[in-house]
Amino acid sequence: MPCGPDNRLAIWTGAQHNCRDIFKNGFDDVSDFAFAPELTGAPAAPRQSFWRADVVLMAAAVFLSPINYLRADFAYITLSDVFLMMSLVVMYAQGRVPLAPFGQVSMAWYCSVFLLAFGLLVSSAIRGDLVAGLTVVGQYCFSLLVVPLLLLQRSRAEVLFLIKVFVAAMVFVMLHGSWYMEFAPKDFRFVTPSGRMSTLVERENAAAALAAIAITFSLWLYFTREIRLLMLVVLTVPLAYGLLQTGSNTGFFLTVIGAVCLALFSGALRLLLGMAMTAGLLVFVTILWGEYFLPDIFVERVMGALETGNMDEAGTFSDRMYLIHEAYGVTRRTIWIGLGADQYRTISAHGAPVHNTYLLLLAEGGIVSLLGHFGLMATGLMIGLPMMLARQTRWYGVLTITIIIMLALVQNGLAHFYARFWAVPWFLALAISLAPADDTEDEALPQS
Repeated sequence: MPCGPDNRLAIWTGAQHNCRDIFKNGFDDVSDFAFAPELTGAPAAPRQSFWRADVVLMAAAVFLSPINYLRADFAYITLSDVFLMMSLVVMYAQGRVPLAPFGQVSMAWYCSVFLLAFGLLVSSAIRGDLVAGLTVVGQYCFSLLVVPLLLLQRSRAEVLFLIKVFVAAMVFVMLHGSWYMEFAPKDFRFVTPSGRMSTLVERENAAAALAAIAITFSLWLYFTREIRLLMLVVLTVPLAYGLLQTGSNTGFFLTVIGAVCLALFSGALRLLLGMAMTAGLLVFVTILWGEYFLPDIFVERVMGALETGNMDEAGTFSDRMYLIHEAYGVTRRTIWIGLGADQYRTISAHGAPVHNTYLLLLAEGGIVSLLGHFGLMATGLMIGLPMMLARQTRWYGVLTITIIIMLALVQNGLAHFYARFWAVPWFLALAISLAPADDTEDEALPQS
């Protein structure tokens, strides 16, 4: 049954009622559960077949999304994009393309995309290169308009399946990179000259951030009892070890933030305490014996910075800070009309774009593009917050809000974010909250 206005009103009503309970009694009274019984205690839904053509094509697209290595030379077109387009054709023929993929907030999303694109195009036409502007805006439109049409408004069972496919893809990517780190460390396609693993993502920090997101997905699947403890270990060991081999401070801290947000937003105090104790034990073991079993690149780049507190030991931190300070000076002249898409590198002393999405959009697209970007994040929060505050759907909203926070933080170290390996996990996290509610969930909604 679609999640229409009446259902959304019920969710909001339940969220308000639940908020009063939280402020009155605290999280523990509202959520005295071991993980997520409100999701698992309901009668099981009939098994769905995932052999439908559009689901198979989307599974292939999701699996290939982090494999950035498989792309064309003449333009940024990945193998994942090919399967996405095939899925779009099949869904259109089947009449499955949703007219309002974001539900009641679809207009807010489309307006935000328009602002982001409008600022970049106008700035490119006036001060930059219009062809570059059209290229960058085209990439953003594909990621922000086409990809959600294919992922959102699917059944919850399909979304869960696709989340598992994404996690499996990242496990494969990390295993691939670990093999090259061990047996072909001089292959600079997948290992950087400094000895950091970039694997099939081809970017070490992006690979680490995606591993952090995959670990967060895996923890969420375990907390909601979609996978067992043994499977959680099987998934997280290669993900975590691959993350360490990237030597990325960003990925390390992002993993910690993702795990903490899952526990904190769920309201399960026992879960939060358990994770805190586990984290404390890991820190203790790492400090005492970490140099004996951790990858050398992680000890050199991350452990050194943590032990001394000197961020200059964290690899390229000082270079990035220089670019950020440079960008602050540039943005004073680009508030209304930016430099144009992909033009920051032409005026930078380093010949590179600033690795901060917010500053880059302000510099290249002006305040209009930056407001559009903020609108995208705000729309995601509007989707996840009511789900998180309603007791029966809390864990869906928890995942949505957690992934949005992680992506918002990682964009402090990114340039443009139109790559499909960012779009796919982003929209999977939104899809779990936007999935049409079944009859069991409707009956379980709290009443005012």
